[in-house]
Amino acid sequence: MSSESALRRRRTAMGLTQAELAAAARVSRQLVVAVEAGVNTPSVDAALRLARALRCPAEQLFADADADASAWANARAGIEAGVEARPAVSAGCLVVAGCDPALQIAASMLAGAGEASLLALDATSGVALAALNAGGVHAAVAHGRAGQLQQAQIPALKLHLARWQVGLGIAPGVGAGVDTLAACLEQLVPIVQRDESAAAQQALRRAASALGLELPAGVVASSHAAAAAAAAALSCAAITTEAAARLTGLRFIALESHTVEISFDRRWQQHPGLESLGNVLSSRAFQAEVARMGGYDLSGCGSLLGTTEGER
Repeated sequence: MSSESALRRRRTAMGLTQAELAAAARVSRQLVVAVEAGVNTPSVDAALRLARALRCPAEQLFADADADASAWANARAGIEAGVEARPAVSAGCLVVAGCDPALQIAASMLAGAGEASLLALDATSGVALAALNAGGVHAAVAHGRAGQLQQAQIPALKLHLARWQVGLGIAPGVGAGVDTLAACLEQLVPIVQRDESAAAQQALRRAASALGLELPAGVVASSHAAAAAAAAALSCAAITTEAAARLTGLRFIALESHTVEISFDRRWQQHPGLESLGNVLSSRAFQAEVARMGGYDLSGCGSLLGTTEGER
């Protein structure tokens, strides 16, 4: 059962319009439309809110028919467990949490090649690592300044994914003179922000603090892509990645250069999906597809960075 048919079928069975479901789940109607159309994968938080509004398990709505049917339930259990260590995932579908849209490309390539299934869950760096620490996912993607990335608290195997810029995406309707964060804040241009567990949000706070300026309250988006889309729709600014800004037609003002890494729970280092994913990440086909999005430095993508022992 696809996520499109499952979500739409459940919504219509309950007699809800897309707008009514969006209001009940506290998400945008645009997100409901995009998920039902199969062009967007909701963040874990948004997926759980949709499931609660429809009074059914999230895995019933979003688990892919070709994936381990328990993947969503296990990932949810891991995330909601905070940092309580307990195994929640199985040896079936490889479950990876993170905020890199390139994971969806990797998942499609693995499926097309008949390799082990990959379920990519959209989550901030902080939430992804919390899920990994809790045993709710096999791997977590995190990004941050080189040498300062938040690390897993469990023994983990690390691969390099990419380098990218995080910064402000500025909608075309915002004046051309708004070309710095200071100008945005001083001219009271609204900024779509992220959860405090997001590395991009932390970068935005550091940049504002360095200017001695306060960040105003604003709309909080669930992902880099959602933040860029919201800025375009609202004709304002958003904290996002260069790739997401370019794909949405926004001007981009870089604030920080970030390294992107993926950490695998070493208890699962024999998982068949790990080798398959590593092969995809280092393949020319994957890197060419991701490069077309723009905003990615893929030097060393898929290379092994070593292992960490964690804090436990």
